[in-house]
Amino acid sequence: MQLNKPFGTVTPTLDGDVLGVLASAEVSFTITQIQRILTTVSGEGIRKVLTRLTAQGVVLRNQVGRTNTYRLNVEHVAAEPIISLSRLTSSFLSRLEAHLDGWVDVKYAAVFGSAATGRMTLDSDIDLLLVRASPTDLDASDGNADRWNQRMAELARLVTAWTGNDARIVEYTEADFATAAASDEPLLRDVARHGLTVGGTRAWFTRQLPIQAARRS
Repeated sequence: MQLNKPFGTVTPTLDGDVLGVLASAEVSFTITQIQRILTTVSGEGIRKVLTRLTAQGVVLRNQVGRTNTYRLNVEHVAAEPIISLSRLTSSFLSRLEAHLDGWVDVKYAAVFGSAATGRMTLDSDIDLLLVRASPTDLDASDGNADRWNQRMAELARLVTAWTGNDARIVEYTEADFATAAASDEPLLRDVARHGLTVGGTRAWFTRQLPIQAARRS
């Protein structure tokens, strides 16, 4: 799926894109305003979609002077699933947060890359940064290492089950993360600019970065 195009999971048509705009805010939109958001489609195409959705009662039309405005009919029986679809990204992030909440050894976790910047394609991976507390000698025993690897495998499985996309997990121990941060690792700069925190706190992550990188975030 494409987190930036949630309605594409159920319909590849322009209808989904228009509904995504209308469901994004409890305000009215003109065709011109919708076209500014959906930059690659024509105003005529948007008008036809709105006419069809208005006939279904899903969209309400109001005329202000000579201009028609449109908004989602939140009282329609279809409104709840439409709004839920529009919030797929936040639902996915909430699931990740809930799953990682019990991982006491995770210092920080964030989704980054195209999933965070809104540039996903159907073939995109879900990129996830995971910073783990540096293991002690006891933690590094074969049994504990195996349990950690099993948790990582289950996390990757869940991400794919939830989205249909492969998970690409970049894992650091806290010590390795400190080394990467000190060397101004480009991946960490990407996380600083666009990362969506799903474990730990953004403040902790920012404190670990060089001053210049932290300012750029």
